[in-house]
Amino acid sequence: MSEPLIITTAPREDHQLGLTIELGPERTAQAIHRAVRAVAQKVRIPGFRPGKAPDATVLRLVGRDRALAEIIDVLGEEVTREAIEQQGFALYGQARLEKVETDPIRFSLLLPQPPVVELGDLSQIHIVPPDATVGEADVDALIERVRAEQAALAVVERPAQIGDIVQVDITGVVGEETIMDNHDWELTLRSEGGWLPGFDEAFVGMSAGEEKTFSLTYPEDSASRYRGQTATFHAKVSAVKTMVRPEITDEFARSLGEFTDVADMRAKLLERMKAQRQSDVENTLDAQALNALIEASKILYPPTLVDAEAESLENDLAQRAKEIGYKLEDYLRLQGLTIESYRQRIRPQAERNVKGRLVLRELVRREQIQVSEEELDAEIARLRSHVGADDTAVREMLNSPEGRLAVEDQMLIDRALARLREIVTTLPAAQTTGAATAATDIEATTGAPAAVVADAPSGAEAVATQADEMTAEPTTDAAAAETAAPEPSNA
Repeated sequence: MSEPLIITTAPREDHQLGLTIELGPERTAQAIHRAVRAVAQKVRIPGFRPGKAPDATVLRLVGRDRALAEIIDVLGEEVTREAIEQQGFALYGQARLEKVETDPIRFSLLLPQPPVVELGDLSQIHIVPPDATVGEADVDALIERVRAEQAALAVVERPAQIGDIVQVDITGVVGEETIMDNHDWELTLRSEGGWLPGFDEAFVGMSAGEEKTFSLTYPEDSASRYRGQTATFHAKVSAVKTMVRPEITDEFARSLGEFTDVADMRAKLLERMKAQRQSDVENTLDAQALNALIEASKILYPPTLVDAEAESLENDLAQRAKEIGYKLEDYLRLQGLTIESYRQRIRPQAERNVKGRLVLRELVRREQIQVSEEELDAEIARLRSHVGADDTAVREMLNSPEGRLAVEDQMLIDRALARLREIVTTLPAAQTTGAATAATDIEATTGAPAAVVADAPSGAEAVATQADEMTAEPTTDAAAAETAAPEPSNA
């Protein structure tokens, strides 16, 4: 029986086990002999045939450390495997070599430990579902947004109002100095925020063909070099324009997609908005419930899990950047980020993702949630139906054992979320419900501040989502005309 390894361990606070493996005298001598023989096969020793030089001669020629370098990697793997099997260490990922010493021969490693999850008391987490109601008023708001996005600039025969665009010839002076001389200048009239107080309002009530002279004083706190001085302007309006929205007609409805008329458009939009709203509510509840469960649970895990998740997030972004023609570094530079600052930014998200998956997998175990082979086959078939015929890599992945495991894991996670949502929205019969009570319950029973929990998406957000889907065309030049005219450069 060979000499036993000298093994010492030191648990760490980051859920890793420090492991030191040292060779005793007998195994050290065996390792040196093995190293010398490896060197002797490669190095020409004067006076000896290859591999025949005595150990002492080889050691004198190349040195102990140089000889051991020939076998140290393989030796480390061997003794690490032996130590783990001998001690029955539970591993969660690859052991990481921290340090190697040759006199004595000693290996220092870090062993990531399997996560430990103690779920919080789910009966103490109560969340009142957000209102999922969508009505005709929401449809009206959506249609009005689409009409606004499709509005076109048109000349009107009436006096100008706030919100209109006036086309003017205008000159302006301060004393003897000309500060403005613009022709066919298009100015969007705004009630506030203009470059000079009262300037936009001076055009309200003017019609095409009218002229006007008016004076305005630059405020004392103005950044202009004319602060405190009076400017006199002479303007002639050549046209008054406004954004005209399309009428709600059957033709308008058909222009938006697969709608036959206005009634069909309204009915289909209502159904879509209801489905979108329900999805938004479920996503909000998922986030609320998961955050509360994470805060209420005790979760221990090695940092290698967060490292792997952060790397996955970075790789995903790199792939998306590549698809639009950017290297990751260039894409991040456009966002004002470097690789390092981006990695720091995503670290909290990676940690939250790890915690979320761990508590959900524990919920899968506790609630005995399962996926049958038939259900897994059906889901993989559904996923394949959405993959392009030429995307062989994805198809091969879905057909592989690893791909099936990944799909099954996601199905279990989704079912765990649904079960969690069901649990936290079911209140005991004796307990009253209310939004304020829900927020208090989350904060008092889980330690998670209620403000951390995401608010439910509003009806307006659902409307915005639907409007974006309905209007695939980019904003027209007419819409761009709504931007405010800049202050004249001389002023």
